[in-house]
Amino acid sequence: MSPLWRDEVAIYLAPRRLALARRSRGLKPRVVAATELSVSPGSFGDLGPVFARLAEVLAEPTWQGAPARVVVADHWVRYGIVPWPATRLDTAGRLTHARYVLGDAYGEAVTDWAVTLADSPPGHSYVACATPATLRSALAEALAPARLELVSLRPQLVVAFNAWRTRLPPDDTWFVSVDDGLLSAVHLCRGAWDRVHTARLSLDWTVELERLQAFARLTRAAGAVGRMFVDAPTWMRRGAATAAGIEWLEDGDGDAGRTHELALLQRMYA
Repeated sequence: MSPLWRDEVAIYLAPRRLALARRSRGLKPRVVAATELSVSPGSFGDLGPVFARLAEVLAEPTWQGAPARVVVADHWVRYGIVPWPATRLDTAGRLTHARYVLGDAYGEAVTDWAVTLADSPPGHSYVACATPATLRSALAEALAPARLELVSLRPQLVVAFNAWRTRLPPDDTWFVSVDDGLLSAVHLCRGAWDRVHTARLSLDWTVELERLQAFARLTRAAGAVGRMFVDAPTWMRRGAATAAGIEWLEDGDGDAGRTHELALLQRMYA
């Protein structure tokens, strides 16, 4: 069967939740199955509970035998903005440089993590993402029995940003992704990322938004008018509807009753 006509399975993994959607391909692609499941509580850095739950659900025929696109929550991702090096570097050199930048920011905790680099035009800073080395091996172990072929593994902030990027002004703009106890934010300058901020959320998550707004005001150039766009679950948007200076991102159909995680998986194909 041609790859253009094969179904795909999209998977979202977070410490306390996972979501799956199976999408048919062809002339009229559509979601033919979707589910969201809770995960037994564990520490936010523990991969075990979510992968054990994933293995259970992948035993169902509904989710088997297809290419798989996986989105991981930002709890398992560390981001860095890597300056373009003063000297010419090959791919290995750029990775070494990125590891140095990430190590400087996060210490030895990311020494053995897998690092990927975003494409960037020559002369421009680029984004580096680090994930635990055990994440990919645990994912491969979970997907293999279900005959799922991993074709894409991306962090939540990147997927959410790409889904909304056409709605975002290119300069002095914060894009914020909020979910599952974590806030991730990126600042845009000339259409490119120049700062990344992450924070674990308290029970009142709007406190972090207020801190980010204050940070944005302090770092804004004189006379500039910055804007903040936030992608968050519907219940969070309702709970902070009066937050000043925030522009909430939502689909015209109000996400059609989908959970935030399933809506994110849908937006990968927009």
